[in-house]
Amino acid sequence: MKKKGFSLIELLVVATIIIVLTTIGLVSYQIANVRARDTKRKADLEQIRAALEMYRTENGLYPATKEALETDYIKDLPTDPKSYTYYYVRNVSTYAYTLDAYLEGGGTDTADNCGAPGDCNYRVENP
Repeated sequence: MKKKGFSLIELLVVATIIIVLTTIGLVSYQIANVRARDTKRKADLEQIRAALEMYRTENGLYPATKEALETDYIKDLPTDPKSYTYYYVRNVSTYAYTLDAYLEGGGTDTADNCGAPGDCNYRVENP
C-alpha cells in the first residue's frame, strides 16, 4: 500500500533546500547591486573629469569647485547613488586636481576626511 503525503524529514529537506537557494539568490542580488553602484560612481567621476578638462581648456585653469561646471560643461552634476559625496580638490600651484569617491566593493586608493564610511577608496586625478 502506498503512503499518501510526505514525511516530516522529506518536508524539512525540501524547506532547507528552498532556504539555501533563496539565500544564495539574495546574496548574489546584493553583490550585483554593489557592483552596479560602484560602476556608476566610476562613470560619474569620469564624466566630471571630462567636464573639468573642457573647463581648463577654455579657462586656463581648473574651477575652484565642481559646481562651477554645471550648465556650461555638464548639464546635471552627477550624484552618488547612495547619498555619499564625490569630493573635488583643486591644487592651484600644480594645476592639478583629485576627485574622490567611496566604493562599497572596495578600492585601491585612500583619501582622508572623505566623509564616507571608511573614507574614500577610489581616486581620479588629472592626466
